[in-house]
Amino acid sequence: MTPGSHEWYIYAVHIIGKINRKFYLYLLKELSYILLLSLAILTFILVMSRLGKLTDLVINRGVDLKDIVLLIVYSSPPYLTFTFPMAFLLSTIVVLGRFTSENEILALKASGVDLKCLFVPVGFVAILITIVGLLNTNMLLPTSSNRFRDTLLNVVKKGVAVDDKEGVFNDTIPGVVIYIDKVDVQSKRLRGIMVADDRDKNLKQTISASSGIINLDPVTLDLSFLLHNGSLHRWEKAEDTYRTVSFRDYTFTMNLGGMLPNGAIRKRAFEMDRKELRSAMSKTEDQEQRYELLLEIYKKISVPLASLCFLPLAIPLGIKRKVEGKFSGVVYSLVLFVLYYILMALTENMGKTFHIPPLLTAFTPNIVIGLFSIYLLHSLNDESRTTASQMVKYFVVHYLEKAK
Repeated sequence: MTPGSHEWYIYAVHIIGKINRKFYLYLLKELSYILLLSLAILTFILVMSRLGKLTDLVINRGVDLKDIVLLIVYSSPPYLTFTFPMAFLLSTIVVLGRFTSENEILALKASGVDLKCLFVPVGFVAILITIVGLLNTNMLLPTSSNRFRDTLLNVVKKGVAVDDKEGVFNDTIPGVVIYIDKVDVQSKRLRGIMVADDRDKNLKQTISASSGIINLDPVTLDLSFLLHNGSLHRWEKAEDTYRTVSFRDYTFTMNLGGMLPNGAIRKRAFEMDRKELRSAMSKTEDQEQRYELLLEIYKKISVPLASLCFLPLAIPLGIKRKVEGKFSGVVYSLVLFVLYYILMALTENMGKTFHIPPLLTAFTPNIVIGLFSIYLLHSLNDESRTTASQMVKYFVVHYLEKAK
């Protein structure tokens, strides 16, 4: 086998292909570790912001830990929409930055390898993350939101269940104390009812009745006491007036929405699937609301596609991060994603103000990131010691000068 022969060429291609496969598997393994770790940490940090009232349900309301775990799991998909592309960007920059600092990238260059080959394994991860993200926003998120709502309603029902507690002062509802003397297990009819309502500082009232029933509306979360043969004692502090009323039938209603995290019952636009969004659009004449609903349909596609837009941006930034510290990759990825999120908020506001088509509004952040990525790609194989921060600085200065 002589150099330059056909057999030698085939053998060389075989060796190079084998080396590339080993390198791809090695890079995929390193990316997978950092990706899963960063995804778990970022999602946990975001979910923690929603755990305040859920923790209160465990400590003060006696809710089962199992229900709290389910609530945490069901509340994760909305945050995964953003943590998927964020974790991909972070893991790519960190892993490639480590390869650069340990001269593994330099070894590839010395072997005559075009660094654009990095797009094969990293691009595979980006496509995988994008597919999972699309499934999350279009299928998992609406389903988990429904499950979250159902579980939360069951939690509230367990917490305020007063029709199975005899001879106990129940203070589960803030500002309200309920006492029931006897409960008919079969008919759920209550005997000897007393309700002390101190929710309003200027109005104190106590209601007593010989019998009654309790009903909880799962949609509005209105808890209604249908009372019979009793009396109501009310003190109006502002006017210093005391009133007493006897009744044969009386309905006392309170809403339990305050016991839930904000917006837990009302289904928000991003929690709807595409069919629900289109149905909501057909039922409203408000043009601004129709715009927001249509924009949400396109965002279910544009936000998961952010991973593909970050792909040509993350590789040059990771490779150029040579002497800027171990944690610079984390800083770069977080800053870039914050800028992406700010850009998304700005384009949404501009779209509503200037009536920009929702499709263009939803994809503008991706287009901007894509154009910036193309600019960085031209120096991917450059041997200069330019750092990532210097590249970004040069880009900004260069285009500001052109804009003058």
